[in-house]
Amino acid sequence: MQAIPSSNGIRVARPLDPEQPAVLLLPAIAGINPYIASRAETLAGQGYNVLALDYFWREGQAPDISTPEKIGAAVAALDDRQVAADIDAALDWLSAQGIAASRVATLGFCIGGTYSILAAARASLGCAIDYYGQLQLPESASKPVSPTRVAATLRCPLLCHYGDWDRLVSAKDIAGFVQNLREGQRPYELLTFQGAPHAFDEFHRPQVFRPVASHQAWQASLRFLDWHLRGCQQPAH
Repeated sequence: MQAIPSSNGIRVARPLDPEQPAVLLLPAIAGINPYIASRAETLAGQGYNVLALDYFWREGQAPDISTPEKIGAAVAALDDRQVAADIDAALDWLSAQGIAASRVATLGFCIGGTYSILAAARASLGCAIDYYGQLQLPESASKPVSPTRVAATLRCPLLCHYGDWDRLVSAKDIAGFVQNLREGQRPYELLTFQGAPHAFDEFHRPQVFRPVASHQAWQASLRFLDWHLRGCQQPAH
């Protein structure tokens, strides 16, 4: 993916076509890796403008995530306020290219799924998609709000994907989130995949990848994007 100079970490999969809607990819804590690049190319092949956000453009490289402890530390150190500002900058950049927020979807994985939900509470997007984003993080200066707290105020339709073996998102977390969505009468769809752990879409990690859940979630995501960004249900490929 190609970086845009002076763009707060925005990268594009292919040259933009202002006539088409856009998808803003929000990666897991690993950042923009070959997995994210592959997903970007798949979406671009469906005719979407595709951007990905590099959370670590200030540091120049992604953090060390070689152990579960280091992964947790990297997530805790990532400042949600900076990420929110970068997402807003990406939306502003798209608007300057002639693509309004109502024609943009956010699609995030893991911490990116969390950011996708939080973005949907700030901006009137076309829609938002969350892959196993944590819903109830300990709130702090760098993590001032969790998805559960903003669920009732989402400003666009939301699609969520979770596995029932997720070690980071409990059934209780999901139930509390859904309760707030319903109390706020927010449009949402939530799919739960039996036997799927956290990160079940990451095909480069055989220990967590679940091919059937991954396929079903991706097909659902494509249909969700087609409906909310294009107003049609085109066959998903």
